[in-house]
Amino acid sequence: MNLRAAAFAVAWAALAGLAASAPAHAQTAPPDTPEAYGAVFDQWAKEREPKSAILVVRRGGKTVFVKGVGADPLKPTLIASLSKAITGTCVATLIRDGKLDFTTHLRGAIPQFFKQYGPPVDERLYQATVEELLVHRSGLRGNADDDSIYGIFAKRASSGRGWVAAATPVLSEYLLKDRLSRQPGGRYSYSNTGYEILTAIIEEKTGQSYEDYCGQAVFGKLGIAVPGLHPDWRMLAGAGGWFIPGPDYLAFLDIFDPAHPFLGDAVKAWIDQAQKRWTPSNRDRWYSLGVNTWAGSGRWAVSHGGILHARGKNAQGDTIEGSVVSHAFRAADGTAVFIALPWAPDAEVSLNALRREIGMTHQAVKTLP
Repeated sequence: MNLRAAAFAVAWAALAGLAASAPAHAQTAPPDTPEAYGAVFDQWAKEREPKSAILVVRRGGKTVFVKGVGADPLKPTLIASLSKAITGTCVATLIRDGKLDFTTHLRGAIPQFFKQYGPPVDERLYQATVEELLVHRSGLRGNADDDSIYGIFAKRASSGRGWVAAATPVLSEYLLKDRLSRQPGGRYSYSNTGYEILTAIIEEKTGQSYEDYCGQAVFGKLGIAVPGLHPDWRMLAGAGGWFIPGPDYLAFLDIFDPAHPFLGDAVKAWIDQAQKRWTPSNRDRWYSLGVNTWAGSGRWAVSHGGILHARGKNAQGDTIEGSVVSHAFRAADGTAVFIALPWAPDAEVSLNALRREIGMTHQAVKTLP
């Protein structure tokens, strides 16, 4: 199982595909209705022959196209690192409601964790803040630093414990024993460990499981059917474990419309401030509440990708596989796309090809239901 190399990768891909030209392989001009998405999707599936694939398009605040090949697009699918937006939003509810601050240090965010498991070998960990965890600048070892969490995930999956969701047992196995790679607040390093810590913060601050609190406080409040963590991969939790239908995930992303009231003014202001605070050399793109965030074509566009390619055993000892390459984005005008297909050596290339084609098709689709 190669979790370290392939799991939960994030794509810093731009919101490509808003040009007005038709898809390169189209034989005739596509219709101006959402049927155009189907024509592009069918042609892509014919050429790429994926084992399965899901495409969802949302515009004007509603799903306008949904289709699957070898999969039911209305049923839940594992989304891997697209889960981080759910975690970031869940943290934001605690900040919005005055139960946590972006500037809260870990010493104050999870005191019971340190009381139970002991102090970290690197005391700088105490000083990492909630904000720094959210934007991958906490000093933790990330993907570029050989993050130790992949070995822990692999060990737990192979021993049949991948279904156990609690974050603290995962973190206690190594977090307190590892030194940070850099001072908190330093350079960006994409860290799944950071989002496991945010999972633990949510659980300690609420007294509920991460899954239950986020389900109620986010999806329940938004009037979206409450999803759950994938039954075989619950250990991935806030870093990559959610199991949700694509249309519901895109409906959730509507909270990133600045006019949407859910996040509250203080959190929205923080998203804007993060643009200047953390990206002095590239202010058109930054990381915020578990999403890559852009400005330029509107106040915010958000996007994220995910990859999981892992094997293990379930509680009964049967072999299980976690396999997905996923991508979602929401443009500033509300146009949103969700794509998911099984991992394969060329899956990322194939997904990006579809993403580009769908992006170009948006301009052709003028008539919406």
